[in-house]
Amino acid sequence: TLTTSFTARPFTTTLITTHITTHITTHITTHITTHINTHITTHINTDINTHINTDINTHINTHINTHINTHINTHINTHINTN
Repeated sequence: TLTTSFTARPFTTTLITTHITTHITTHITTHITTHINTHITTHINTDINTHINTDINTHINTHINTHINTHINTHINTHINTN
C-alpha cells in the first residue's frame, strides 16, 4: 500500500499509477529503440564492410591477374622472338 504524509499536495492512486506506468513505458520503449537501432546499425555496417571488402578484393585480384598475365605474355613473346 502506498501512503503519503503530504497534506498540501496529496498523491492520488491514479497519479502514482500514471507516473509508474509512464516511467515503465518510457524505460521499455528506450530499451527497445536502442536494441532495434543497434541491430540496424550492425546490419548496415556489416553490409557496408562486406561490400567494401568485396570491391577491394576484386580490385586487388584484377590488378594481380593483369600483372601476372602481362608478365607471362612478355615472357612468352621473348621466347618466341628469340627463337
